[in-house]
Amino acid sequence: MGDERISSFVHAQRAPVERVAELMTTAERELVAFYEAVFRQYGLKEARMATQDWIEELETMDWPVDCGALPNWRLVTIAAADCLAFRIIDHSRIR
Repeated sequence: MGDERISSFVHAQRAPVERVAELMTTAERELVAFYEAVFRQYGLKEARMATQDWIEELETMDWPVDCGALPNWRLVTIAAADCLAFRIIDHSRIR
């Protein structure tokens, strides 16, 4: 789903293959953990929307210039969780 976006960024940075694999693995772990938490709490529809929020936040993230540094995926998750919270709060007011 978001692999194309991440891949295009990593390609643009001309990172070594090992680095790309590490970035993809750590990003995937963070996204899966976020998805599962949202799914357990709010169901499939919110989990899908939260995943999209996570990917959109990833696209706006400032990436480390140093090839040795990993991006802080937790910041992406926090921003996506913020989007989820606003959506849940607004949805609950409508009921």
